[in-house]
Formats: sequence, C-alpha cells, structure tokens
Amino acid sequence: MKKAAILGITAAFVIIAMLIFLPVFVSRTSEPTIADTSDEPAEDSTSGVTTQATSDVTDTETEGDTTVFVTETKEPDATTEEETEPARETTDAATTEAETTEAKTTAPDTTKAPDTTKAPDTTKAPDTTKAPDTTKAPDTTKAPDTTKAPDTTKSYNTTGPVETKLDPNKKYVAFTFDDGPDAKRSKLITDKMLEYNGKCTFFVIGENIYGDREKGMQYAYEHGMEIALHCMTHEHYYTKEPEYYNEEVYKGAEAIEKSIGVWPTLMRPPGGNITEEQYKKSEFPVILWSIDTNDWRYKRLNSDSDEDTQNKIKTIVNNALYDSKGNFNVKNGDIILMHEIYENSYDAFCIIIEELHKRGFEFVTVSELLQNPATGYKYYSATYKK
Repeated sequence: MKKAAILGITAAFVIIAMLIFLPVFVSRTSEPTIADTSDEPAEDSTSGVTTQATSDVTDTETEGDTTVFVTETKEPDATTEEETEPARETTDAATTEAETTEAKTTAPDTTKAPDTTKAPDTTKAPDTTKAPDTTKAPDTTKAPDTTKAPDTTKSYNTTGPVETKLDPNKKYVAFTFDDGPDAKRSKLITDKMLEYNGKCTFFVIGENIYGDREKGMQYAYEHGMEIALHCMTHEHYYTKEPEYYNEEVYKGAEAIEKSIGVWPTLMRPPGGNITEEQYKKSEFPVILWSIDTNDWRYKRLNSDSDEDTQNKIKTIVNNALYDSKGNFNVKNGDIILMHEIYENSYDAFCIIIEELHKRGFEFVTVSELLQNPATGYKYYSATYKK
C-alpha cells in the first residue's frame, strides 16, 4: 500500500514534469543542436572542425525503474566565424526569408528592370549616305585675285598699268608728260589715251602732288597710266652737291609712293640735265626723249588772239610730226616729250595722237616701250641709249 502510494506520487510528478518541460524539450529539439555543452570547444575527430555548444543540455537521472529528465540551460559561448557558419546558414535562412517578404511589400520590384531589349531603334539612324556632295568642293584653282586687293588705306587702285607685250610687226611710240600732276589735264589726257586704247607716262613733280592735282594723278594711275619721277622740285640740281641731288630724287619718289602706294621705277631730271656720274649711279633708269615738241615755249598767254593760239598749237604739232624740211619724222620706238600743264599742249596732243593713229602707231608707256630698261643708262628711245 505504501509502495503504491509512492509510485502514484512519482508518476504524478513525472506527468507534471513532462507537461512543464516537454514543450520546451520539443521546441529545443526542433532547432539545430550543437552537440557539446562543455565550456571548452570539442574537436570533431572526422573533420577536425571545432564547434561550440549553443543550446540547452539535457542530463538524465535514474531512480529505480523510472527515468527523470533534468534540463539545464546555458548561454552560448563566443565562437569563431568558422564555428558558427553552419548555424548562421540555417538561422539566417528564416530571417532572410522574413526580410525578403517585408522588402517585397515596401521596396520597388527591382527584378523588373526596364526592358532593355526594346532599346531605341538604331537601325533607323540618319541616312548618312546622303551627306553633302564633297566631290563638288570649291574650285581652289580660281582663288581670289589678291593682286587686285583694294588698299583700304588709300582711295586708288594699286594695280597700275598692265604691261602690254609688244608685237614686232607693229609700230609703237610713248607719249610722256612732264611737270604735273594737273587738276584738269591729267584726267583729260588719260581719257584721250583711252579713246585710242593707249597708255602714256606722266613724269610728276613731288611738290605738285596735293589737292585736285593729286586726284588727277591718281585717276591717271587707276586707269592704267604710268607714274614716274620728275624729282621733288623743278630746280636744275645737276650742278649741286650729291646730298642735294639725292634729297631731290628721294623726296620726290616718296611723295609718289605716299599717294599711289608704289615706288616709281623711272626718272627724268628737270630739263633733262644730269651728269654722267649721277645717271650711272642712279637706282632709276634715266629717261630723256627722241622727239621734243618744245610745247612749253608755245603756251597760251592772256594776250594771245585766237589766231595766235592756233599758230602756237600748229607749231607744236609740226615739231612732233615733221622735221625742219617737212618730212614725217616719227619712228617706231620714239619717246615724245610734252607737258601736261599747258592748255595748248593738250590741244596739240589731240591732233598729234589722231595723226599717229591714222599712220598705224599704237601708244604704250615708257616701261613697255623699253621692255625693262636697265639702270646706269640714259634712254632717248627704244633704239638708242648711252
């Protein structure tokens, strides 16, 4: 009877213990169990991997025929990364799944990235086969004629006379006009020359290049006439010191260059007077003449009657065309001396050029007539120099 009572009490305690501890035991057994409960790590004999217990340990005690389970809980010890990796893989799985579920409810679905398979259709790029036709590039063989570029600092055309190639089967003379420029007759002579498709040479004085006179010279140059040097003044300097001669020559040349932009290439001394030393050392070919009209001797005076004027003009014409015996005196290559500043000279010139034209002469500049005259000489015509 006493033994039966003890067994009943024991059974009751066991049942109570099981009711209390069985749920804990069941929940513990459902988690991964690391096998050792000791404080020191145990080494697996098969793998050599050291593991650390992290769960509750269950010990058993036996009392008579009944087994009593005593459960004791211990905190996990700190372990190395290799020791806890298997547990992390298992325990993190549930956490990762939970976090993933939460992320799906809040974060945008990045698994549905933009459909890059439908990129812009680059197969329909601009049609480069219709590019500008580069086979029709600008014709560079027809570059702008820079020889005729306007000088914006001056009001004239810097082209000057265009050299004419002489035909050996034709007759040529060169009209020359001294002592200008002249405000009126520089233009009149130029226009008359152009009527005959001709050109002439003006030997100008440097101190006369101003105002309307300068404009007359520029007009002549712009229309193809040649501008040459007659020194700075009309003083007969050939007997003076070399310094004075040089000053006369170069000041006159500078005045011409300042006005039309080109340095003169020919020189005629006033009165035709120059020493042998001067012309042989000169940088300019010295131009004299083969026909002297002496027009300056027959200039118009206020006291002249109309008959006087006509006689003077006639004398100038005869001096140009005929010798003292009345024979025609103009030859191919002659250089004719006149002066642009006198009215009678212009009227006589208009008669002379018409007569020469009728006789088949053509009219060119001195440079064209002499075909590149050399320095160190005095030229009287195309056929005579010294």
